[in-house]
Amino acid sequence: MARRKKELRELTVEESFAILNKYISRENNKLLNFKNHKKHSLDTNIFRFTLDLISLDFLISLIDDDSVKNVYFNPSVPPPGGSIDSLSLRYKVYVQYHKI
Repeated sequence: MARRKKELRELTVEESFAILNKYISRENNKLLNFKNHKKHSLDTNIFRFTLDLISLDFLISLIDDDSVKNVYFNPSVPPPGGSIDSLSLRYKVYVQYHKI
């Protein structure tokens, strides 16, 4: 009997958060200020979240995870009233996963 090839699927928001939480829990979340985790429509299997600070250890450990295909980030200006001074930035981080 021929075996059917298993269809690969995209991760859910909960599965993505579980992967990210392994690495966020290693860092001081008061410094990172992880928030706004959600699925993004940029491409398939991409999730987005924001951080106030980015740690290279965090990014390197995240990209070394077997389920992560790539990590992208860019600076973003917080909404009005969301920062102490006009020079404060936060970062949008985009994580693309392999299908499972």
